[in-house]
Amino acid sequence: MTEVTKEARKYRIFLTVPVILLVFSVIVLVNGYMQTGEWFIRSIELKGGTQITINTQTPVDIADLKEALESRFGSVSVRELRGFSGYGMIIGVETGIDSTEVLNVLKDLGINTAESSVATIGPALSASFWQQAQVAVIVAFIFMGVIVFGIFRTSIPSFAVMLAAVSDIIVTLALMQVFGIELSLAGLAALLMLIGYSVDTDIMLTTRLLKGTGLLVERIKPALKTGLTMSFTTIGALAALLLSAISPVLSQIAAVLLIGLLVDIINTWLQNSVLLRWYLERRGER
Repeated sequence: MTEVTKEARKYRIFLTVPVILLVFSVIVLVNGYMQTGEWFIRSIELKGGTQITINTQTPVDIADLKEALESRFGSVSVRELRGFSGYGMIIGVETGIDSTEVLNVLKDLGINTAESSVATIGPALSASFWQQAQVAVIVAFIFMGVIVFGIFRTSIPSFAVMLAAVSDIIVTLALMQVFGIELSLAGLAALLMLIGYSVDTDIMLTTRLLKGTGLLVERIKPALKTGLTMSFTTIGALAALLLSAISPVLSQIAAVLLIGLLVDIINTWLQNSVLLRWYLERRGER
């Protein structure tokens, strides 16, 4: 066994991490579909219903609250909000349930509902939102693929960039289910931003490797430094936004992007960089 073969096996083993993560994510999504008939949890904006947002001065036991509401109204989603400004919760109930009744039950449970807001979206409007959201994601991937292939004009590097972006979305959606984060219009906006961010780092890496000079390892190092600096700078800003809890919409965007960027670090540097190095070595570069 040559020294090159030994070295190749050392770095290719990193591929197992993103592969395992992707397989786990597919299992999570398939399991969710088998249990509920939907690939992931959707908010009322995308399936219809009523959303009640309440600000409180003290934290509330979300598990007990969810159990109490479900015993009265059936399927209910309850999400806790925490930030520098205080505490809160977002309650989602199905179409047809009177929000006044929900607020009365909350009062009976000793929860102050003075600072509350109610939003109701009908099934027809939410179905329209969901259809348009799916079209937006598909169109984003089509344009991304065209642009990536136009830049590199080589199938394997272009495929590696696309694979990283697709993996980012699938794994992020699965982890959202694990953490109980509903897919909403804000979440879809975050996923679209994640597509752009993923392609940005992958194009930077691919350009450095394909057009750089010197050993492949030496080309990867500066790309790694630049890419991680970009990622962790953004993660820091998003963490601050999430902790501040300025608004539920911004908090959800920050939460989805935080998950997505951490996933993108794995898919860019343990998947895309390995595939590109493997590809270039097969072309005779070292």
